[in-house]
Amino acid sequence: MNEILSIILKDTYSLTSLKHRLRILQSYFLKTFFGEIETSVNMPLSPQDSNWLKSLPSSFYQKFNKDNIYNIFSGLEKIGTNTPILTMHLAFELNDTTLSQIGAFTRKTFDSPSLLLDIKVDPNLIAGTALSWKGVYRDYSLRAKLEQKRQELLEEFRKFLR
Repeated sequence: MNEILSIILKDTYSLTSLKHRLRILQSYFLKTFFGEIETSVNMPLSPQDSNWLKSLPSSFYQKFNKDNIYNIFSGLEKIGTNTPILTMHLAFELNDTTLSQIGAFTRKTFDSPSLLLDIKVDPNLIAGTALSWKGVYRDYSLRAKLEQKRQELLEEFRKFLR
């Protein structure tokens, strides 16, 4: 089970991507083993999703059969909830390339090959990010720095206006 998840996580860096890819895999295996796709998981594949499925090694696909598919996916969902998650608040949405770069950097920095990013868009942030790790929130944005220096800045403006 952990081997399957580690193959999926090799190039999956966000919680949203993990959930999306698990849905794609489940849809693929349901169609392969049972012929029909349930309407809840019936979705057209984007070229990126199709390429990702093709990039998985054949040994990965051999781990699944019609008798164990439901057990594997319920196990993957349980393990996925225990995966370490770093919540990152940004003022904009990340593209796939930037997400991969940040994801690889955070995994290396935190020394956690299964670390996932939970990206939240916060348009109130200015030039930076806010991070939440294990319940601790830290704001590293310009907004936080301006708030820290607010009184000092107001005093300087008042002096300037006199």
